[in-house]
Amino acid sequence: MINFHQHPRLFLLFTLNIILLMSSCTDSGSQLIYDETDLQHDEEEELSSEQYVFWAEIQKHCGKAYQGKLADATYHYLPFDESNIVLHIRECSDTLTHITLNISDDYSRNLMLTQTETTLRLKHDHRNPDGTEEEISQYGGDAPKPGLNTRQIFFADAHTAEILPKRSDNFWFLDMMNDTTLAYGVHWPEYGHSIRIKFDLSVEVESPPAPWGYN
Repeated sequence: MINFHQHPRLFLLFTLNIILLMSSCTDSGSQLIYDETDLQHDEEEELSSEQYVFWAEIQKHCGKAYQGKLADATYHYLPFDESNIVLHIRECSDTLTHITLNISDDYSRNLMLTQTETTLRLKHDHRNPDGTEEEISQYGGDAPKPGLNTRQIFFADAHTAEILPKRSDNFWFLDMMNDTTLAYGVHWPEYGHSIRIKFDLSVEVESPPAPWGYN
């Protein structure tokens, strides 16, 4: 039996899971459901087998772009321009998957998925039109191991807590919901806000221009 007093993060996620299970949804895939494999954490000095599989699944789509749509969001994230959301898995190496999240003609958002020595890390690199880095940038965090072959969750790190104190409990996720759907989103537990965007992997679209600050 899990001792929640010794593992407060597990208690938080257990509570969130109950809330998400009880909440109503617009479609059957709109709940982010946790199970114990998401929550375990070990001290091994390498990625888990699940993280290696997840990494490979994401990189299968390197160089491809996909249309997205807003699946659900709380009022904090609305209004949201969902007329032209495109995810571009732009560049892949052994340690980096550079993903751009483009909304209409806004090319500021970069999702930097990296392999560290011990886990997967997701950072948000935000750029101004002139290519300089925005004041609020490089937020995100690491995924606890092992996660799932199809889903990794990234908890806010110390840098995020420093530049966005109210979001120190945020967590982001990338979820290969099935063979044709990838979901990306964030939950903000303290204030009850969230957003989830789904991308159709079955149909490629034209790749967007280079993100601001990148060739």
